[in-house]
Amino acid sequence: MKMRDKILATATSLFESRGIQASGVDTIIAEAGIAKATLYKHFPSKNLLITSYLREKSDRFYEWLNSSLVSKKATSLEILISLCELVEQWIMTPEFHGLPFHIAAVEFPEPDHPINQYSAVLAVELQGYLSKIAATAGAKDPEALGQQLTILFEGAALVERLSPGSGAASRAKNAAITLIRASI
Repeated sequence: MKMRDKILATATSLFESRGIQASGVDTIIAEAGIAKATLYKHFPSKNLLITSYLREKSDRFYEWLNSSLVSKKATSLEILISLCELVEQWIMTPEFHGLPFHIAAVEFPEPDHPINQYSAVLAVELQGYLSKIAATAGAKDPEALGQQLTILFEGAALVERLSPGSGAASRAKNAAITLIRASI
């Protein structure tokens, strides 16, 4: 494993188990078994380490979704329904700890903080991703459907994080499917 990847994996584990703010640079260095200079060589600041963590988590999510959706040979409606099922599945995995950009925005609530701003970028990116799928599927108003799906999926992610097993992911999926059918 490359050193950068090792540092990022250690930070990811700490961020997800202890929180981002609670995982100081010294803790990350100790857990990774590296020198401070090594961390700063790969990540010149903790903010860059956090944004790298957020980017990595987002990229992995989109890669997983894209590969799962590409493998389906279906109509446009079926692709959107598959998307809803995949989001429900992802939220219900034991590894799900909430949306990283939500958690980061809560931990860095100041609107001018770089982590809060990057979290907002990732939120817009998610909505854009969903709007693009809606457009490809032939939705009448893909931006509106993308925003509605974002609201449902982000809400379900938050509720399931706070109340695991509450059924929010399934209910959000069902509501999303109803919206999709009305939008195509």
